[in-house]
Amino acid sequence: MNYNKLSADPTALILGVIALVLMFLGFCCGLIVFISLILGIVGLVLSVKSLKEYDVDPSIYSPQSRQNVYIAKIICLITTILSSLYFIVIVFAVFIYQVSFSDLVNNKIEEIKNQKFNDSIYLEEQTEQNYSNDSLYIDSTFVDSIK
Repeated sequence: MNYNKLSADPTALILGVIALVLMFLGFCCGLIVFISLILGIVGLVLSVKSLKEYDVDPSIYSPQSRQNVYIAKIICLITTILSSLYFIVIVFAVFIYQVSFSDLVNNKIEEIKNQKFNDSIYLEEQTEQNYSNDSLYIDSTFVDSIK
């Protein structure tokens, strides 16, 4: 008997594997997880749609094709769940760091506003006081007295 493949037989599996690889890369690279999340959702939708096609008339489609789509559904489901959790963690971390960074900037601005500036007049008075306690003596010799 000649069996047909389901509509998402290779596509959902390929999307699931690519999403899984991008998810693991996203754990160290950050926002690649967002792409993995999108690919996982697309693969999940395609696999669910194909499994519904199989349930309508199983005699037309190959059992191997159903297994491939079912495995793709599991891979895409795992990838979607883990990617969404990690994406939520990234968004939360960015929000926390944004709030703490803005507080840091506001504190630095207030520190600069409240900073007292030293004027050069006060610096000269302080240096004169330091020179008065110096131990150097000036030797004075008159040159005009030589005949």
